Amino acid sequence: MTNDHVDARLAPCRFCGRRPLPGQYRAPGPHGPICPDCLEAGLLLVRDRQPRRSLGGSALRFSSDPQEKACEFCGRRERRTFFGFHRPLRRMNTTEGDAVICADCLDRSGELINQAVRRRSSH
Repeated sequence: MTNDHVDARLAPCRFCGRRPLPGQYRAPGPHGPICPDCLEAGLLLVRDRQPRRSLGGSALRFSSDPQEKACEFCGRRERRTFFGFHRPLRRMNTTEGDAVICADCLDRSGELINQAVRRRSSH
């Protein structure tokens, strides 16, 4: 195992800045992982649009403005419909760290963590 791999696994959450708890699964991201607590806060935030604070103290806010920063996980600001129309993509961002994740990537990240937990519990 390389030192880079170990460092990535121990990197702080991109959204709250907290280090992982022993045995905690987090979803990887291009600029750092996202922890389950921030995933949960993000899913609630993109649903109700209410600003929140992460457990690490970061301010989390809603955005769907196509002019604001794109999701750092998938690079999108908007979604194209089947007929080619553009719709704003709901995103969560932090004001301090400028981290951004969209609703679709929140869902995918949550599913990745759920799969890892299920695999661990089946062994």
